[in-house]
Amino acid sequence: MSTDVEQEIERYLNQMRIKFQKEEGVFASLWRVGDGEYWVLVFVGDEWVAIRTTILEKEQIPNSLDFYKSLLNAHYKLAEVRYDVDDDGNVGSTKTLPITGLNFDNFSSEFNSVVFAIDYFRQEIAPKFDIQV
Repeated sequence: MSTDVEQEIERYLNQMRIKFQKEEGVFASLWRVGDGEYWVLVFVGDEWVAIRTTILEKEQIPNSLDFYKSLLNAHYKLAEVRYDVDDDGNVGSTKTLPITGLNFDNFSSEFNSVVFAIDYFRQEIAPKFDIQV
């Protein structure tokens, strides 16, 4: 089944005119946002499709409760933006979609929200904490 889903994701990315690389069930596209470059990855699982990017490496994260409050406040203010911390301690954004009912509109909306999360972080959160991204 995942091969069918991978073909569907490939069609969606092509329809969105997104350049990507595909390797072992992972689609990777490089985005230039501001002065930075960010990989947006699409993982196809058995039941879910995950769209993920890393925005800030662990070493760059300020030791500040207000920083994490800003991330959580973005969840409150922005319906589509979700920030998270991965197992290595890096800040990123991830959106997941169930394979059941997967369609172009939902996929493109979730994909674009991950790219928007990068831009929002760079413009609204990073400057408050003097983070260079």
